[in-house]
Amino acid sequence: MEKIKVLYIDDEVENLNAFKASFRRLFDIYTANSSDEGLKILNTKPIEVIISDQRMPVKTGVDFFESILETHPNPIRILLTAYSEIESIIGAINRGQVYRYITKPWNGYELKITIENAYQLFHLKEQNNKLNLKYTKVFKESTDPILLFDYKGRIIDYNQSTIDILQANDSTLNFTSFSSIIQNKHSVTQIMEKLKKNESISDYECQIISKKNVLRNCLVSANTIKNNHGEIICYQVVLKDITERSKMNKLLLKTIIETQEIERERISKDLHDGLGQSLAAIKLHLDAMKFKAKAPDDKDYDKIEVILKSSIKQLRKICFDTLPTVLSEYGLINAIEELSQKTSSNNFKIIFNYPHQLPKFDKSLEIALYRIVQEFINNSMKHGNATEVIITIDNRDDILALNLNDDGQGFNINDLMIYKGQGLKNIKSRVESFNGKVYFKSTLNEGTEFNISIPVNLN
Repeated sequence: MEKIKVLYIDDEVENLNAFKASFRRLFDIYTANSSDEGLKILNTKPIEVIISDQRMPVKTGVDFFESILETHPNPIRILLTAYSEIESIIGAINRGQVYRYITKPWNGYELKITIENAYQLFHLKEQNNKLNLKYTKVFKESTDPILLFDYKGRIIDYNQSTIDILQANDSTLNFTSFSSIIQNKHSVTQIMEKLKKNESISDYECQIISKKNVLRNCLVSANTIKNNHGEIICYQVVLKDITERSKMNKLLLKTIIETQEIERERISKDLHDGLGQSLAAIKLHLDAMKFKAKAPDDKDYDKIEVILKSSIKQLRKICFDTLPTVLSEYGLINAIEELSQKTSSNNFKIIFNYPHQLPKFDKSLEIALYRIVQEFINNSMKHGNATEVIITIDNRDDILALNLNDDGQGFNINDLMIYKGQGLKNIKSRVESFNGKVYFKSTLNEGTEFNISIPVNLN
């Protein structure tokens, strides 16, 4: 084990010799009879502990310690002082970052223990500096945005990647709060609550907003940073930009939905033009047989006729549910009107509001909107016990707005975890596949409301 490297500075040669004689077997001793000579040794030797007498000509011990703070910050400082000087220097000790002061004449055992303890502190500082250098390198060079903020949510540090993703600069990002860069304030609350409970966060998906009001989809990972005493000093957040990945996912989802609709349209046509026509022909033949035959088993023919009528009715319903012919031939408004008429009854009413003139949209969008309306009506009937649904559709400034309301029993969104419901999840997926937004609102015993907005390009 290497000896602790100790520099002792004192203008009295006798004290230097006494110190060296006492500790040369224990420590690696360097001595200097002035602050200038001590500085020369510091510049050439890896000193770990510095001991200096306070009363020296030209520069006192505290003044010397203060003068080397920037050039030699790591060595641990011990001050030797006369008992009568303690009151006069006690306020100045912090200026030189003195670890401990020892009164003269010093006690050999006490000084030995103090030097060993000082070295332990030096060793901890060295380890901490190495970790800080390593962290600083990762922090600055990371391609992922990293930022630090305090318990009030105020940003206190950030790397270049953070500046880039927020389209900011040092002056515009200074003193910005963490909540100001997150689009959904509820997400901020959830993140802060988990961190204050000393819980880490991994891949929490949310949107951040840049200084130029550009939204980016990100995965947020966050954790607490603590000091050596286990106290939280700040929070660290790492952002992973998944905007492009989200776009690809939406495109993939849109392609899947379009493919499904094409297949449904094919099935619908095959059932209607193939099996449907065949069943209708069978009925005609049976009608002819019944007209000619005089056998006593006419009741059997009647049963067959009832079954065939029912089959044809069910087949037509399947065709309509799969893809109503009116949607492909006459458009969205006529399809929703037909759906409303077929679904309405004495106990369930559908009100459909739309402008006098509504432009024709892309076929895939019209199919998606029809499915959303269909899904909402089914949920209102089956799960909401509603008696009335109001559908309102409009288009303004290239934004298609679809509002859906029912007077059902409603539900608690937080308890239900709305996105886990398959029907509601389908609606959300369809809207997001067209870069749209959907807002859910539900009140117990009052009903449910969906507000959907989708950008459309009519040029």
